[in-house]
Amino acid sequence: MEKELRNFLFAALVVLLLLALLGALLRHYLHARRGAQVTWDDLLKRLVPVDRDNIARVALDAIDASGNRRQDTGAFSLEPSAVWSLLGGLEGLKVLEQNCQVLVELAMYLQRWYPQALVVAEQMRLNAREIEWHVNRLKGAAQTGNLQASFADYAQRAVVTYYLMTRHLLDLYEHASVPQFAELQRAL
Repeated sequence: MEKELRNFLFAALVVLLLLALLGALLRHYLHARRGAQVTWDDLLKRLVPVDRDNIARVALDAIDASGNRRQDTGAFSLEPSAVWSLLGGLEGLKVLEQNCQVLVELAMYLQRWYPQALVVAEQMRLNAREIEWHVNRLKGAAQTGNLQASFADYAQRAVVTYYLMTRHLLDLYEHASVPQFAELQRAL
């Protein structure tokens, strides 16, 4: 009887594993199919306009133009209230988080014709997860009443990552010499 129970549990575990694998494959297939049908215009329409000057101001307070952390005495000089107002608070960061997904899709869109975009698309995917992590930390801080104390640090890190993502995407499109480069530059 005990052996039959073990065999049944093993068979049930194998079935569950196969169902999970089948579900993952189906999800991947549907995502790939949906991604193949998206157009350039669809992607650009999904980008929510942000004040790129404010994004650059917040980012360049922490990094230099080449993307390296600033070491000078003027680094990180923006007051938390200034960062809050320049970004539009937590709602502004949520917009950046949404735009990150579009940036990743724009890199994947280019990958169809320019396979070298794969590396940049994967790095951008990781960057988008990092921004999501920072925004989730701020959402948690808002729930506990600690948003004001946490905002500048997490927000500035998220903005630096977003700023660098936009620079890398523009560099990728420029390097690929695609006609959409100028349109993308205006949109970002």
